[in-house]
Amino acid sequence: IPLRLSANYGELRGGHFHAGIDIKTQGVIGKPVFAMDDGYVSRINVSPGGFGKALYITHPDGRMTVYGHLERFTEPIEAYVHELQYARKTFALDFAPPETRFPVKRGERIGLSGNRGSSGGPHLHLEVREGAAQRPLNVLARGFLKVPDTIPPVVKKLYYVSVDTVQGIPLHTVRLSLPVGRTASGGYALPDTVPLPVTANGYFAVEAEEKKNGTSNPMGIYEAEVSKDGEPCFSMTVDRIGFELGRYSYAVALYPESRGTRNGVYRLCALPNNPLPIYGKDARRGMLSFEEGRTHRMEITLGDDCKNRSTLAFDVRLASADGTDEEQDRPSGIPVRWNSDYRYGGEGLWFAIPRGALYESILLRMQTKPRPAYGYSPLYTVHTPDVPLHKSIRVSIDASELPEHLQSKALIGSIGADGRRSSAGGSWKEGKVSTDTRSFGTFYIAVDTVPPRIAPAFKADADFGSRETIAVKISDDFSGIGSYSATIDGQWARRQNRDVDALFRRQALGEGQDPRTGSDSDGQQGKPGRLQKELQAVAARRQANAAETSASSQRTKRNSGDSRFRRAGGEAVRL
Repeated sequence: IPLRLSANYGELRGGHFHAGIDIKTQGVIGKPVFAMDDGYVSRINVSPGGFGKALYITHPDGRMTVYGHLERFTEPIEAYVHELQYARKTFALDFAPPETRFPVKRGERIGLSGNRGSSGGPHLHLEVREGAAQRPLNVLARGFLKVPDTIPPVVKKLYYVSVDTVQGIPLHTVRLSLPVGRTASGGYALPDTVPLPVTANGYFAVEAEEKKNGTSNPMGIYEAEVSKDGEPCFSMTVDRIGFELGRYSYAVALYPESRGTRNGVYRLCALPNNPLPIYGKDARRGMLSFEEGRTHRMEITLGDDCKNRSTLAFDVRLASADGTDEEQDRPSGIPVRWNSDYRYGGEGLWFAIPRGALYESILLRMQTKPRPAYGYSPLYTVHTPDVPLHKSIRVSIDASELPEHLQSKALIGSIGADGRRSSAGGSWKEGKVSTDTRSFGTFYIAVDTVPPRIAPAFKADADFGSRETIAVKISDDFSGIGSYSATIDGQWARRQNRDVDALFRRQALGEGQDPRTGSDSDGQQGKPGRLQKELQAVAARRQANAAETSASSQRTKRNSGDSRFRRAGGEAVRL
């Protein structure tokens, strides 16, 4: 099939960078997927979210390739996973089989493409990782795959962010937001040729859109450069971002502006708490200073992962102090520095902001409102959800007057900008209800006394004689589903949860014994332990029973009767 992408490496996602590329599968599931190179299956992951079903293949050069959102694995791997799920009595698995268990050759089929896990449509997620650290690499920029792309990035909007010191805190404030247009020569320019008025210190941000040939999906840029009067002052190359650094995507994005667009809004400056290895060695990391009475020439160049580039050029001039620049209200609040711990306590509210939770220092704002009818405490607003957090903060609210019979049902509620209430988790202890949250916002004590709901997704008189699955819908109106399990005739049943659907597989566990040795040593050390021997015995029994094998191959075909998906036949995504 044509190699078309719906996402590329480094896209700004909610709290992480996209670590690979998403390959379109023509809107269908069931396309054969092949190994990129020789190697062995070093990890198998099955989960209701995330990649759904994923294979990790380690190659002789130390690199690893990852194939996510698969519909199913090859039959030997499917059988191995199936028995392990019953042995451990869990649908979700994440384990390392012995190195010699599943060797693969370049071009060997390893599974079928799908739409499992946290997927918005049928596609294959592909990653290439390096070394023991498994640091994801930019697949296209490094030439592992090539896709048709002659389209340079599109510059949509320019922002100017001023940096002014108030109460000893360098505050970053968006002062200007301007549309950008194309020039006759193919570059980009501002709508007005008059020099842009700026403050003495600040930096720029751009909303940029990257696309590939044959697709309308917006993607992420690969590189950005800024120069002032011909001198480089900022550079960024999106590659080799470790998973442990993923949440720093909030420091790369201009927040909350980036949240309101399908494209990324990129800060062309590194915030103080931003250790990402994607920036150049510019001394001021993108921070700019402008001289009075002088016009400066700015150039911003954006590049994609297929060597297409675009440039925005414009002039700036320091705004005069005679009122030409709009006078801004000087903000107020409690100074909180990103590199120091901060604790607050009083009037029924306690919270702690650990060092490194902020990407930049802030002037903290707080507000208290009377107790609402739906809550068991006043409403406490702690700053604004428009400021993202890197680490969790601890929030506690006085619950000394909460009735004893409600204490075990208590938690922290949160109110969004749209007024909707949601659970922030937490529990009651020693007269307080506390939770850890990665978001500022408005908090209160809530109680959840309504149990989850279970509704059958079948008619009361349904005949299950020939059906391989039983589907039910589970839901909760506030705090969410903490755990669930299913049994058939008293025996544990494997199930898959996608959103609120649980698929219960009709098969008994036999004697119900758990053959685990207590750890993943079978897979980690590559030695055939008790579990491995049992799986081998099961495989032998399956081979002797052709009817059971055939039935087993059909049980894992999810959505086989769902008209939303069309099964593909014969065509392959060759990598």
